[in-house]
Amino acid sequence: MKFFDSIPHRSITQRTIISIGLIAVLVLALAPLQRTLNVTTIGFALLLGVLFTAIHMGSRPALAACVVAMVGYNFFFLPPILRFTIADPQNWVALGAFSVTALVTGQLSARARQRAIEAEASKQEVEGLYLELQAAFEKASNAEAIKRSDLMKSALLDAVTHDLRTPLTSIRAAATTLRKAQRAGQTIDTELSVELITLVDEESLHLDQIISSFVELARIEAGDLTLTTTWGSLQDVAQAAIKRAQMLLTRHRVEVLIPESLPLMHIDVRALAEVIYTLLDNARKYSPESSTIILSARREEANVEVSVSDEGSGILTSDVDRVFEKFYRGKDVSNSRSNSPGGLGIGLSIAKAIVEAHSGAIWVAEQGSHKGTTVTFRIPIREE
Repeated sequence: MKFFDSIPHRSITQRTIISIGLIAVLVLALAPLQRTLNVTTIGFALLLGVLFTAIHMGSRPALAACVVAMVGYNFFFLPPILRFTIADPQNWVALGAFSVTALVTGQLSARARQRAIEAEASKQEVEGLYLELQAAFEKASNAEAIKRSDLMKSALLDAVTHDLRTPLTSIRAAATTLRKAQRAGQTIDTELSVELITLVDEESLHLDQIISSFVELARIEAGDLTLTTTWGSLQDVAQAAIKRAQMLLTRHRVEVLIPESLPLMHIDVRALAEVIYTLLDNARKYSPESSTIILSARREEANVEVSVSDEGSGILTSDVDRVFEKFYRGKDVSNSRSNSPGGLGIGLSIAKAIVEAHSGAIWVAEQGSHKGTTVTFRIPIREE
């Protein structure tokens, strides 16, 4: 096969020599059979040889093969045998048949090869255009991705600067007040001292939350979110989340509606407590002081659904599908974005990743007649 694949790349002289050699070998192979095979059969065999050379070698080499076939046919198989004579008119007919066959088949073969070459060139051209188009699309996509990345970095830098500067400013102000009083030898009254210490404690917690969020996000982005699952109760998860959010919820009422009949679940208690904490923190940001935040749970067929509802002004319809995106901070219905609570906009995206790692789902429930926002997540129940 490799030999025939290389034939189109050979020169016409080489193809002619090969054609002559093939027909000569065929004639010599048939010569000993001239007594057992009739002349017609031998003629067809030589005609097939000419056809073969015409198809693979081209018209000119086929003509040379035709001449060799005719000479061999005349010399070895037509009487008088072993003499170069063309006495019988049938010999001229055979010569004509060989010649016409070689010419027609060679031309057809040459056209077929030319069309094959043109088709291959066209295919390569189309593939080249496709690759160029693909490269252009990739280049445009990369440019768009870089542009989006720059915008995201800018938004992230603004958010981080604001969120880090606010608690640091408060901590520094409290520390400055205490230092000035100490240098002046003044005694700060107990109420102010407790207020300053509480402020430092709250803002330090805020900083710790920001750093923890970035660490968790980095783990998720790196695909390093691994769950440490154990059998635990949802009540324990809720208590851990509420305890952690206790200082943030001092100005709100929290109502917990989790039935004790819920089954034990195979979950990562710490991770799910992080989800509930995020939802509680989000609820208190977007609801007025002294309002009620409801943490509820129920069994829904083979799942447990957990919801956190607030009495805020709700979420804009345009924001519902985007609140779980990284660095996206939705507007409060009654306020502009500039008046919306601060934040990096990564808490809900982290919560979504944790819930999905538990093979669950999280969404913003339809408001209906309920005032405020309800965020619900579902975790499947596994048999103990």
